[in-house]
Amino acid sequence: MVATVKKTCRCGAVEVTLAVPAPGAGTRVTCYCKDCQTAAALFGEADVLLSPGGGSEIWQTTPDRLTLEAGEENLEILRLSPKGLYRWHARCCDTPIFNTMSRVHLPFVGVVLRQAELEGAASGLGPSRCRAFTKHARRARGAPKADRGFASAGLQVLRRMASAWISGRARTNPLLGGDGAPIAPVKVIPLEQRQVAVPPHLREGAGTS
Repeated sequence: MVATVKKTCRCGAVEVTLAVPAPGAGTRVTCYCKDCQTAAALFGEADVLLSPGGGSEIWQTTPDRLTLEAGEENLEILRLSPKGLYRWHARCCDTPIFNTMSRVHLPFVGVVLRQAELEGAASGLGPSRCRAFTKHARRARGAPKADRGFASAGLQVLRRMASAWISGRARTNPLLGGDGAPIAPVKVIPLEQRQVAVPPHLREGAGTS
């Protein structure tokens, strides 16, 4: 039996169903990179999205596991730079929803989870298996001191992508339109706006390592 997890944006306009047929359908990771922390600030979500150490919780899976139930017209893609990751959000309430590569046809998607979702709807996605870019973590109680599981998580991504191609599941991608282009418009954040959103502990001269 396929388990399902419901995800919505803050205002409820965007609704997504995640299909979890088996534990191997996805891997939950915690990312502490500068870009994820900056994106959380841009979305006005830092307090509800990040852990005390500045970690973002992401469930890495393949797009065929997603069903867009409502609010597709509210999706927008933000990039922190012209070559940055595609960060899909609900522009109705600035809620981060997914991360994908710029080549959206590749069978990879990272579902962004708010902290409250970890104890509710997303609790069935299992514990975090990876801590990445911990050198950028905020100095806070419980903050990690070293990366863990990065290589394993990367291998799982490659295995799921290969499985999606071989099985034909890669052809099912709700994030692509009939013309092969992303279903949402792409917007690049201006450099000045991005620089203002960088967390203080990661700004040049902040004295972090």
